[in-house]
Formats: sequence, C-alpha cells, structure tokens
Amino acid sequence: MDAKERHELKDNDLAEFLEHFGEFWGKHGNTIMVAVTIVLVVWVGKRYYSNTQAQSHENAWADLASTTTPQGYRERAIENPGIAAVPHLALLRGAEAYHEQAIQLEQETGEEDTGVMSAKESLEASESMYAQVLESDADPTFMANAAVGLANVAETRNDFTAAAEHWAKAKQIAQDARLSTIATHAQVRIDMLDELAKPIVFGEVEDIPDIPTSSDSQDTTGSTDTSDASLQASDASDTGLAAEAQAQTATPADPSQ
Repeated sequence: MDAKERHELKDNDLAEFLEHFGEFWGKHGNTIMVAVTIVLVVWVGKRYYSNTQAQSHENAWADLASTTTPQGYRERAIENPGIAAVPHLALLRGAEAYHEQAIQLEQETGEEDTGVMSAKESLEASESMYAQVLESDADPTFMANAAVGLANVAETRNDFTAAAEHWAKAKQIAQDARLSTIATHAQVRIDMLDELAKPIVFGEVEDIPDIPTSSDSQDTTGSTDTSDASLQASDASDTGLAAEAQAQTATPADPSQ
C-alpha cells in the first residue's frame, strides 16, 4: 500500500467518524451539554463555598482575638455558631471575664454605682456561659475547662458542696480524655475544699500600753527636777535649825555669873 492509498484510507475513516459523531451528537448532544454544565456549576459552587468558609474562619478568629470585654465574647459566640472551636472558646473567655469582673466588684463595695453589672449578676452570667459549653458537644478540653470554671464560681460564692461536684465532673472528663494536668489539678482542689470551707477566725486584739510622747517625757523630767530641788531645800532648812538649836544649848544661862 503506497502513501496515496493510506492517505485516502485516513480520509475515509475521518469522514466516517464525523458522520457517526454527527448522528451521535444529534441524539445525545443536549444531554452531554447539560451534564457538563451541571458539573461545571457544582465545581464553581464548591470553590466559592470553600473560599467563603475560609474567609469566615479568618474573620471569626480575628474578631475573637481583638475582643476584650465579656459582652463582646458573648456576641462572638452568637455570631459564629457554625465555626469550629470559636463559639466554645468565646464562651469560656467571656465566662472567665465575667468571673473576674464579679471579684473586682466585690472588692469595690461601697463605691458609687457606675452602671456596671453587680457582682451577683456577673457571677450568674459567668455560670451561664460555662454551663453552655459543658452542655454542648464541644471538645473534651473545652468541657473540662468549663467544669473547672463552674467550680471556681461556686467557690467564689462559698458554695463548697457545688464546687466539689464541679471539680469531680472536671476530673472525670479529664480522665476520660486523658487530660492529666486538669485531672491532677481537680484532685488537688478537691483535697483542699475541707480547709477552704473552714471559716477564718481572727485572734483578739491585745491591749497595747500607752507610749509616752516627748512632751510627756519633758513634763516628767521637769517634775522630777522640781521635786529634787524641794527635797534639797527641805534638807538644808532642817540642817540650819539643828545648828541653831545646838548653839543655844552651848551658851551659858547667866552671863553675870
């Protein structure tokens, strides 16, 4: 077979293919185009969703990092419910901030009202946020820390019975999740509760003797000097009287004799 015959054979095969392809496309072309379009739309949609989620994660973590107030942490938890770890971490940080605020307000008792939440309200807010984490499907690390937070709140209220229950819960969660540091800390606190529950008894204040001032010392010294001078004058007077009596005794009764 020479080159001319091979070229004619290829032309015939191509023509036959195009003829059959035209028939095939006429029957199934629309279906293929629809399928390709669907695949392309799905791919573009997934890429868009993935990019959107990544941007949402970045924004959520950035917002959480810039938050400093307990109310702000509460808002971050509400705004990002579907982003892993962010809502639970925001609740834990907010609960801790409310707890610190309650302690500070208790120390500032007697100052003028500035519109800030009371110590009781702050403790209630802290307890509520810790409870949300503990009752959720959060990571065991977050749940163990929430139980620790509830125990600390109970201790602040001097409710050592509730504190013991929360410490036991924290220890159990930590042991199940192999969080040895939290488990050990919880056991140490459990062992300390009996001592913490004992009221602090202050000793009686002993009477402190009065310490004379410098003016008192000067007055005392002056009085002593005056007394000594009076005593010396009295002694001198007595000595003079004695000498006079002795002279009268030595003088003769009748000089003419």
